Amino acid sequence: MEQIRNALLTGSAFILAALMLVALLRAILGPRFTDRIIAVNVINTMVVAELVILSVRLREDFLVDVALVYALLSFLTVVVVSRVMITWRRRKAEKGHGKGEGLRGA
Repeated sequence: MEQIRNALLTGSAFILAALMLVALLRAILGPRFTDRIIAVNVINTMVVAELVILSVRLREDFLVDVALVYALLSFLTVVVVSRVMITWRRRKAEKGHGKGEGLRGA
């Protein structure tokens, strides 16, 4: 039973790693900023899942705490970067295009 559990956890970890590569490709090639932010957020969520899987696999409880802290930092990072980019784009739009125009660009 232990071997089956370990095999399932290892298999799911490899699947998540492959999906992280797909999300990384989307983050690099994404045509818009929002695509990139969402891809980075998805990667961070998968890292949290990988940490929890690793915690169960290795029977190390502290990794769950690490995953929780990482999830919190990931969320805060996405919020801060999004706010900074929105502010930057609004200033750019007001400076170059007048009121409200140009906010939907790349």
